[in-house]
Amino acid sequence: MTIGKRHENLILFFCTLILAVLGTVMVFSATSVTAGASARFGNDTAYFFKRQVLFLVLGASLAVLLTRVDYDFYRRRIWFLLAATLGLLLLVFVPGIRHTANGASRWINLRVFTFQPSELSKFILLAFAAYTIDRKGENPKEGVKVFLPVLAVTAVFIAIILKEPDFGMAVVIVASCLALLFIAGFPWKLLAGLFGAGVAGVVFLIASKPYRMARLQAFIDPFSQAQAAGYQVVQSLIAFSNGGLLGTGIGSGKQKLFYLPEMHTDYIFSVIGEELGFAGVVAVGACFLTMVWVGYRIARRARDPFGRYLAIGLSSVIGIQALMNMMVGLTMLPPKGMVLPFLSYGGSSLILHLAAIGVLMNISLKGAEAFVADHDHRRRGNRRTRFSGDSDC
Repeated sequence: MTIGKRHENLILFFCTLILAVLGTVMVFSATSVTAGASARFGNDTAYFFKRQVLFLVLGASLAVLLTRVDYDFYRRRIWFLLAATLGLLLLVFVPGIRHTANGASRWINLRVFTFQPSELSKFILLAFAAYTIDRKGENPKEGVKVFLPVLAVTAVFIAIILKEPDFGMAVVIVASCLALLFIAGFPWKLLAGLFGAGVAGVVFLIASKPYRMARLQAFIDPFSQAQAAGYQVVQSLIAFSNGGLLGTGIGSGKQKLFYLPEMHTDYIFSVIGEELGFAGVVAVGACFLTMVWVGYRIARRARDPFGRYLAIGLSSVIGIQALMNMMVGLTMLPPKGMVLPFLSYGGSSLILHLAAIGVLMNISLKGAEAFVADHDHRRRGNRRTRFSGDSDC
């Protein structure tokens, strides 16, 4: 392995480790009071913490395994992966199998824990986009031939995800696919048309559901609805204002005392802002920014176009989802019901995001191996040429 590749994977490893460990600590801090006061969780203050540690161990084990699986495996089996993921998405509508919470059916009940197929679908769709670009080629003139299959398959998945409903995940998937196609150099007219259609679709979807309109109105003027639709927004702002520069200290936040709803999932960033302050917010943002930067470096040095665009897609979706969640916490975007990668409580999100890191590391390793093999081949070729020249003399 070349030095550059080793450093890339080390940086990626340490950024992931920092976020995952911090997330586990913050989940405990955010839930210890509510879990301890609830008979539903056996009055166990460490209920969520212990489950998050289990998810972390499972996700880390899967990541280690995937670093050893050649990423070409996904290219050769992309249609099977698409079909399997689509089947899992449809299972969330089957009575007796689905798990419903807060009026949404996004999960499959596995008895031990629940699984969210939409988390898997975003990675599989980006792998399919990378596969299609690789198969059709990178010629911009061929853009339509690549664009239409990606659009058609993505539209089917998005329609199902919106039916659950999971509006936030749909936005993340569309934004990540657009980012991948943009970086791949697709004609801007195609992307602009899709972007315009996406904006129109978002406006329609918001206007069609009263609760989404309420969220938008609360986002625009949260204090006028501080005890209604704007409650979460206001409580999130209070959390950040309590934090100041260095925070109140881990475990000393006040918003976890039954003030801020969904603080261990959607609003874990607000808990970080309160207990670790501005310094903690900047550190988390820097970790995500570094991960995306390293992911793009891995993409640039990938062995082949599929690996290049798969790395871009995985890095982009992690960065986009993290950015959107943090912007929601800072009231820069309306609430969307999405988790913060590596930090929020939840098995599906943590395990699959760790798996994505394992795939990124494999792309890096295979790129290094290809570089070394190519370097050795050229060196042997130059040596043969030099010896041949000497003999002619």
